[in-house]
Amino acid sequence: MAAQGIPTHRTPPLIYRVARALRWTGTIVLVLLVVFAGTVAYSAYETAHATIRSESFSGVFVSNGVIEVSGSFVLSNPGIYPIESLELAAHVANASGVHLATLAIGPKTIEGGSTGVFPISLGLPIDASSAVESLLFEDQPIELSAWANVTYAYLFPLSIALLETRSWGAPFEGFAATVGTPTYNNNEVTAPVTLSWANHADFDEQGSISFTVESAGQVTCGGGSFPVDVPSGQLFDQTDVISMSTTCSPSGGELLLTYSVAGTSTTFPPEPIP
Repeated sequence: MAAQGIPTHRTPPLIYRVARALRWTGTIVLVLLVVFAGTVAYSAYETAHATIRSESFSGVFVSNGVIEVSGSFVLSNPGIYPIESLELAAHVANASGVHLATLAIGPKTIEGGSTGVFPISLGLPIDASSAVESLLFEDQPIELSAWANVTYAYLFPLSIALLETRSWGAPFEGFAATVGTPTYNNNEVTAPVTLSWANHADFDEQGSISFTVESAGQVTCGGGSFPVDVPSGQLFDQTDVISMSTTCSPSGGELLLTYSVAGTSTTFPPEPIP
């Protein structure tokens, strides 16, 4: 009887096994890269169309001659991957396009599928040479812009921008201050001083407005004070009769006014007296 052959199993050479492992590894890496690129492309598209918006913007007097504008920017990240190293720059301009303030916020990371909130606080000092002064007396649109260059999905640059217009309600819209015709009675001189305005701000006004009547020669003729308690959306229109020096004529002079609240004061532009 012939002997049957015994089958043998030959182990592939090492170089073959290494090459096969490299082929499989390359295929897996390629698949992962394709999946990653696809998810990044989809997420980047979604994130590029994400909205950044402003919320809860309001203004209030906080210190001597300063209006604080506070609120927040909100940015959603609908994609899968995080928005990293987000540094937001914001710009505020008045109705004439004049720059009022700039601030930087961040850096901050917004994870995929979440929303980032960026609180902001802007101190806008008021003085006679500042464009901020118009915010006291004129209702106007305020332009808010914000922008950021960020890293998305760990590798890719992405730009985000906001341009939005908000309505600003002036706390002393239509402000008018007048000195009426003086009345002479023996050794006494009196004159009516009238203040009027509309509070279009989103906060109530409380405090006082002190005033001084000054002659053309910068001599103080007299003065007084109006208590101020004007809710948002309400009008103020009051007259105070003051006594003045008989040797002082207000004609051609100025009415000097200062608004005071909670220990702070804001000087208004002088009002000419005809």
